[in-house]
Amino acid sequence: MSRPQDKHLIPLTERSEEEAHAIRSAGGKAVQEKKKQQRLMSELLSIYSDLPITDKRKANRLKKLGIEEADLSQKALIADAIMKGAQNGNSYLIQMYLDIVGESGMSGPAKENNLLDAIRDSTKEDIDTDDLPELQQEAELDADVVE
Repeated sequence: MSRPQDKHLIPLTERSEEEAHAIRSAGGKAVQEKKKQQRLMSELLSIYSDLPITDKRKANRLKKLGIEEADLSQKALIADAIMKGAQNGNSYLIQMYLDIVGESGMSGPAKENNLLDAIRDSTKEDIDTDDLPELQQEAELDADVVE
């Protein structure tokens, strides 16, 4: 099903080599810019997460929970927010907590669904031709068959 706005699109295979190269190059540059922005955001968040807590109420709450003064940072607040949300039943935050602490695979290793291995394993068994009536009939018809 074609959309009306697609009628003006020209596939790269139908464009000139230079034009196709320019389009691909622009896409590559956009990807590089996006990665640069993500790297910058990651660095900024890393710096911010190490800053001390300025809100005394939040700092006192974490102290009451048993977190030492040296460990009071934005990271501790984020961990507290994740725990509060998980305790309130937020399934996304529960999964995030399990991923962070490394317990997301509590059910054991994931089972592989490999069709090729299943086929190989099923053909490993020897087939007893005596159990197959079609092969028995053919063997009886041919007198040259040696058993």
